[in-house]
Amino acid sequence: MNIAVVDDDTNAVANLMEYFRQYGAETGTEFHVVRFEDAERFLASYRSLAYEIVFMDIDLPGMSGIEAAHQLRFKDTSVVLLFITRIAQYAQKGYEVDALDYIVKPLRYPDFCLKMRKAINVSRSREAHSILVKTTSGAICLSTDKVMFVEVMGHQLHFHFVDRVVEARGSLTELEERLKGNGFLRCNNCYLVNTRFINWVHEYQVNVSGNILTISRPRHHQFMKDLMNIYTGGGNDPV
Repeated sequence: MNIAVVDDDTNAVANLMEYFRQYGAETGTEFHVVRFEDAERFLASYRSLAYEIVFMDIDLPGMSGIEAAHQLRFKDTSVVLLFITRIAQYAQKGYEVDALDYIVKPLRYPDFCLKMRKAINVSRSREAHSILVKTTSGAICLSTDKVMFVEVMGHQLHFHFVDRVVEARGSLTELEERLKGNGFLRCNNCYLVNTRFINWVHEYQVNVSGNILTISRPRHHQFMKDLMNIYTGGGNDPV
């Protein structure tokens, strides 16, 4: 597994590297770890899919770990993020950037093992639900589990998240094919909907986390049939 450690604390990093070695020997997992002493260098060199897990110190020189995590999420919504901190309450802001957990300094191996096991499991799960898309600023990795719906406008795809919209180049038809089996359904020529975010469907409208989208008449029957199949796991047509 490829792992990034962003921490200027030499002693803490030395402990962490020894823990990676020990955990890898015990579990048969090989780790390739890259260390960064500040957030700026980490972000400047970051490429989507480069790392499965990022360990981020909160108290960094210059840009803080929280600030860096916000910028990281604009580049990659799927990478697993773990905070390292001396004061646990600082890590409470982690929910804002979808941090999985945090480790309190001084690091202890039993705590590291618990968090590492969890991080690896989540990382492997997210790998199956991540896609790479091309934006004007370069390729970024998106977690499809967090996309509410995708809208096409011209030749641009707009990925709607709860807190922002990511624009990328591409075709909605091609994207629909790529997302098969991930719970996305086409409700009309303009929208691809993540069924996890559907609140209700009424006649020719679908509520996707408060966004009211139209279900076109030609697609209505198939949309309802596919939706029922997803919810029930069966092959019955909706009544």
